[in-house]
Amino acid sequence: MQKDMQRHTHVIYCMLLISITSSLIIFTTLTGILSLVNPVLAEEKEVDFAKKDKSNFALDNDNCKSEKVLKGASNKKDLKILSECEKATGKVKHVQEMPDGDYKFLLKLDKEYKSLLNKDNKKKTDGNLVVEVVPRDQDSKYVELPDKGDNVEVWGAWVIDKPKGWNEIHPAWKVIIN
Repeated sequence: MQKDMQRHTHVIYCMLLISITSSLIIFTTLTGILSLVNPVLAEEKEVDFAKKDKSNFALDNDNCKSEKVLKGASNKKDLKILSECEKATGKVKHVQEMPDGDYKFLLKLDKEYKSLLNKDNKKKTDGNLVVEVVPRDQDSKYVELPDKGDNVEVWGAWVIDKPKGWNEIHPAWKVIIN
């Protein structure tokens, strides 16, 4: 009797396995046929997962924003605007992703942009300009996120971070690696 019970259990497991395998084969076959029959639907699925440009702003001929310049900055209240649009060039000395999602880097400025620094930059950041790209702009067509050692051109709002005292470009909305 026990052998009959084991045989029945074995038969039930085999039938279950065959049923699951058949279902998977049918599903994958139908999915493949659908993408062959309507390749446009298959392409639309890929587009849904494509990297999107989350930022929706325009830049003028000087690479300045046409919207509020501090949009996207999580610490707007701490930032005092010195210039709504400023350019800087230099070499990236340090890169860090911040807890608020900002991509922050220190920029050793080329000689012609040293005037963007203040005494606190010289004391607290080794004479580098702090640059921060906010999360909403990190996937922008205008932004290449640099690595340490890269030479870059940067445009953004030139501000004083009031609690820290130093000058920054924050948010930076255009970054080009040279």
